[in-house]
Amino acid sequence: MKSALILIIATFLSSCASQPKNVEYSTSQLVGTWELKFDGRYPYWFSQIGFTENGRKCVLSYEFDSKGKVDITYYANRYKIENGHLISTVDFSTTKYVPKGYVIKDRIDNIGVNDFEVFMVGPLMGSTPEIHQRLTDVAPEEICKIVDNFRITSQARRTR
Repeated sequence: MKSALILIIATFLSSCASQPKNVEYSTSQLVGTWELKFDGRYPYWFSQIGFTENGRKCVLSYEFDSKGKVDITYYANRYKIENGHLISTVDFSTTKYVPKGYVIKDRIDNIGVNDFEVFMVGPLMGSTPEIHQRLTDVAPEEICKIVDNFRITSQARRTR
């Protein structure tokens, strides 16, 4: 009888542990500036991402080649959180691989005070988790200002 009770309790506890967490995330948890950390797959890269209160997501992404040359990619997006996913819609980018209107869907695995983690599930499946660390000394609007200024100057060059 005692071993049957222990078996029932152990089964109950293991079934509770295997149930996915039903956590509700809010866009206000993301407001601020974050650094997306290098995932260990070369070339070396990192990104600084500003999430504003009004739903803008601005990104400066840096990639270093083996000679130390830096390639910077600029993104201006709109973002929202829906059903445990971070949904980003591209308004502007400097790469043909992520054109205007492109929608990126990341599953949110965790949002903490100083870090958050997502895993890309659409349009392509990611290969590693994306780990972000909060940057406290940079306002998200400053990242957006850099992206906006680059967009203005790059569009002016195209119209000449």
